Order: sequence, then structure tokens, then C-alpha cells
Amino acid sequence: MSTIYHHIKEKTYFVLVFTFVFFHDSSPVKAISLQDFRKQIYRPNNLPSSDTVNASAETKILDILQFLIDLVLFASGSVAVLILVYAGIRLITSAGNTDQRDQALKILKWAVAGLAIVILAFAVVSNVIDLIYQATT
Repeated sequence: MSTIYHHIKEKTYFVLVFTFVFFHDSSPVKAISLQDFRKQIYRPNNLPSSDTVNASAETKILDILQFLIDLVLFASGSVAVLILVYAGIRLITSAGNTDQRDQALKILKWAVAGLAIVILAFAVVSNVIDLIYQATT
């Protein structure tokens, strides 16, 4: 009985030391000023900013169009990921039932296809808008 207790005690110490050594962050607390927060986080690059007040109408329209397209693509990508999670849960909980497993695999297949289409659409749209923006400026 004492050898089992000793073995468990050694493993516990090892886990505690491992956790402390590899996950301990000894750096000071990182803070951000309010101005940096407003520039970097509150106002990301894809949102129209106050810098566009003197910009041309074409630039403003392209900025708004880019934001709306990004919003739609990010939302559809998020939905695709949620469907992947749903299909995975259905696959796990099918418990050997072949009909449920086949249906979950079908959902999974189409969710992966949809996610691939969203990623490709994002790449194409971003490049096309960049080309239009470069041609107008």
C-alpha cells in the first residue's frame, strides 16, 4: 500500500512541477493604453475610420463594400464550423447506428465542402477588392 501511495505522490509532484515550469509566465503584466486600444482593437483596419473623412467617394464605397463582404464571409465560415461541430457530435452519439452515422457523415462532408467554398470565396473577393482599390488610387 505504501508503494502505491509513494508512486501516486511522485506523479502528483511531477504534474505540479511540469505545470509550473511550462505554463508559468514570469513576464510582467502586459497593458495597453486607451489610445492603443482605440486604434488597434476598437477600430480594426476593415472598418471605415475617421481617416476616410477626406477620402474619395469611391474609397468610402470600397471600404464599406469590403466590410460587408468580410462580415458575410466570416459569418458563413462561423456557421460552417458550428455545423462541423454538430456533425461531429452526431457522429459520436450515433452509437453504432448506421443510419445516424451515415447521416452525420453526410452533414460532415457538406460542411467541409461549404467551409472550403467560404475560404476560397474569401481569398477571391479579397484579391478582387484589392485590385479594384489599387486601380482606383
